[in-house]
Amino acid sequence: MKNRAVLILVLSLSLFTCKKKTTPPSNLGAQNQVVPRTVRLYFESPALLLTAEQRSVQLPQNSAGAMPAVVRELTKGATNPALARSLPPDTVVRGAYLLPDGSAFVDLGGVTLTQGWQAGSHEELMAVYAIVQTVTANFPEAKKVRILVNGTPAETLGGHIALDRPLTPMSELVDPRAR
Repeated sequence: MKNRAVLILVLSLSLFTCKKKTTPPSNLGAQNQVVPRTVRLYFESPALLLTAEQRSVQLPQNSAGAMPAVVRELTKGATNPALARSLPPDTVVRGAYLLPDGSAFVDLGGVTLTQGWQAGSHEELMAVYAIVQTVTANFPEAKKVRILVNGTPAETLGGHIALDRPLTPMSELVDPRAR
């Protein structure tokens, strides 16, 4: 019995201390590399059209990581005080991703959007297309954008603009000097 207990103890200790060492994949640094990149964020100008504000942002090199970061940057608002904020200040980016067919999805949340944003039709139009324009301008593989609220397809953000289908950029809403 005594020998058996010693044998079990030795085997247990050897299993506990003999862990196989794992090495990280050689391309892990490249996959997670974050680099500064200039992006174009769209906000409403005094001319009541969307205009681009360029900003240098630290972004992952892959689109899967970069897209939510770019949309989060849009929700911060413009650095130029002449440009209107596109979305309510409490907007949260829950996710943003791109499917192989060129469909981008932007999932937003936050108290204002969840409880019903009291925006006028023009303000809502500018917010929706600020998202669409920002995503498609910075990710050329994105051809259309679908906006979700709290993980589900949104009918609208503020009661005026239908979001029941993917949206494509509308160049007529962008100031010609910003194209």
